[in-house]
Amino acid sequence: MAWGARGERAVIDFAPQPTSTERLVAGVVTRLDDGQVSYLCAIDQRKMEHAFGDDGAALVAIAERLCASLAQHWQAHPNAADWTPPFGGARIADLSRFTSRNAADAQVSMLERTSSLHTLMAAYEIAESKSMSGIVGRVRSAINNDTNTKHLAKRFNRELNLGDEAGVMRVDFLGQHYACYFMQITRNARGVDRNTQHAYGKLFELEALQRFVKKPKKTLGLLDEERPGQFELVMVGDHNDATQRRAIYLVEALADKKSTRLRVLPSARAAAEHVSARERLAA
Repeated sequence: MAWGARGERAVIDFAPQPTSTERLVAGVVTRLDDGQVSYLCAIDQRKMEHAFGDDGAALVAIAERLCASLAQHWQAHPNAADWTPPFGGARIADLSRFTSRNAADAQVSMLERTSSLHTLMAAYEIAESKSMSGIVGRVRSAINNDTNTKHLAKRFNRELNLGDEAGVMRVDFLGQHYACYFMQITRNARGVDRNTQHAYGKLFELEALQRFVKKPKKTLGLLDEERPGQFELVMVGDHNDATQRRAIYLVEALADKKSTRLRVLPSARAAAEHVSARERLAA
């Protein structure tokens, strides 16, 4: 095995918040003895955004900026210790010599030793989305797998034409008598705020839908027999889980109880059974 890369590598870490004692590794910057400088950020942007939303994107931006700043400094100055971080709370946590096959291997091996977040995100998998993804897709699949209810599958992701200026409104489930939007309650404490914002949008759409269905059927593209009179936001979550319970309470506080019904169910299967029962009972 040829070990042709020799040089120095610097591990950068930072405090995610000004008052935090926690430190996160931003990445590893290497400078080969021949002067070549490169770096590897500790966290994957796509995975961080998927797992933590806007907070994840913000952390990635900070990490990338820190690594790029040291790389730029190191190209012009041979001493990394003279670097001034662009953000307070950042520092070079480790500076050492290395010998490796190449700079990339040196960066990866150092991150595996120093960054638990890098190791965690390496194992984090993002399920590939399909044409109908998330909780809506799971509920529809449960409906479609039951011979008694599969005729309702075509009523998921229905589109209503609101006019040339307003465009199209997509409804998670629009039946003859019952309409609803679905929402998966977050299991992650970092995602509660984003979950609440998502719920606000769903509640707004639900209230708008109630107003729209009162208009003449043909203007929306509804069939003559379609005039739902029951509307709900169906949340899939667990009241016994502290994080999900907090998220559920925040959504309930947002809702207008006079016009909107909220329903919390434990699984996509339970949501599918509820939808089919509502349609049958109302018919």
